Amino acid sequence: MKSRWIGLLLLLNGGVLLAGLGMGVWLSKPGPTPEFNADKIRLLESPQSAQETRTSPEVAAVAQVEAAARRACLLWSRLDADGLAAVQAHLDSRGVAVEREFLIDKPLGWWVYLPPLPDAEALRVALEEVSAKGIRDFAAVRGGRLANAVSLGVFPSLDRARAHAAALEAKGLRGLRYGPRPEAGPVRLLWEEKAGSTPAASLGQGWPRGFTPSVCEAPPD
Repeated sequence: MKSRWIGLLLLLNGGVLLAGLGMGVWLSKPGPTPEFNADKIRLLESPQSAQETRTSPEVAAVAQVEAAARRACLLWSRLDADGLAAVQAHLDSRGVAVEREFLIDKPLGWWVYLPPLPDAEALRVALEEVSAKGIRDFAAVRGGRLANAVSLGVFPSLDRARAHAAALEAKGLRGLRYGPRPEAGPVRLLWEEKAGSTPAASLGQGWPRGFTPSVCEAPPD
């Protein structure tokens, strides 16, 4: 009898052991990964990647084109010193930016000069006065509509001509003019139409008589 009980207990222990092993094997088997509302999960773009997108070459190119499109350009087929002074006075009165730029395609298209003298004797006296002030770069204009004028230098830009005129005035020379040379050709005016500045479209009226410009295309930077 006692041996039967022992055998029964051994049988029960073996069954329990086998059941535990089976459960462990079942738990160790790989199963499908649980879904936690996968359809509702959305990956957000990182701040760095968003910044890279905004500063892509395509965006930079568009910004450059838009900036270039805001450059205003006006053209005069011919402009002398008196016309330049009248145009500048008009631009000042309309509040056009001081960063405006007058351009001439021809090299050395600007000059400083004394206006034509009435006769040869007046020209001789003017030349002596210029020389007496220590100025060496000058020459008499012998022909054309500016005959008997005194040229005091030619320059590649309006700023250079204006600065030279100021330097000559500091030496005591009076009555100076500066502007485009007679054969310089067309003169263009460029300026940036920034926010709050005067747009080119508003300058359509009120130009000095005989100096109304045409609209032109701004050259690339």
